[in-house]
Amino acid sequence: MHPTSQKIFPTFDLGDVILREKQESDVPDFFRYYSDPKVSKFILCEIPQNIEEATRELRYWRGVFYQNDGIYFAIADKQTNQMIGSIGLTSHNTYQGRIEISYDLASEYWRRGISTRALTVVVNYAFDVLRVNRIEASASCANIASKNLLLKCGFTLEGTLRQHRYHRGSYVDVYFFSILRSDRANISASNSCKSSDFSPTPIA
Repeated sequence: MHPTSQKIFPTFDLGDVILREKQESDVPDFFRYYSDPKVSKFILCEIPQNIEEATRELRYWRGVFYQNDGIYFAIADKQTNQMIGSIGLTSHNTYQGRIEISYDLASEYWRRGISTRALTVVVNYAFDVLRVNRIEASASCANIASKNLLLKCGFTLEGTLRQHRYHRGSYVDVYFFSILRSDRANISASNSCKSSDFSPTPIA
């Protein structure tokens, strides 16, 4: 629990990984995987250049929950508790019932279904706990894996935002996605992104 708040940060057990609150002890693992070129080339924001910058970045995303702007989880290996990725919700517009989702994962954990399971849990959290009507996501047009993940999990590709982000010295096109509360059947109906394929367990 954050020392300045009585809010309780939720934790979810997804089997081989857990979704939990980020901790200061996660900074070295976060910095290592986040600065991996295979990962960072698709992250459309500034990448920390040292441990100090990584610490500020982690503290910022941890604080989202306590500022009532959403929630950002560490994805951690269940056996070691090592942080291997992040997933979360931010820019919560309570009046419009809208929020943004984003995620990242260490490259050595790709293609294990972790992002699919984590995305399903966090989407359900947004609809069931935060009571939003619309979840938005964006991805570089070069990030085909992220595009396929979002489509697999019931998101709709709404269009392309041309030269929407400045990244690594040039302006890049960005895919823009959404899923609505009324679209939730798409998740359970999908052949490859079924919430019934696993049972995430909330941890007190």
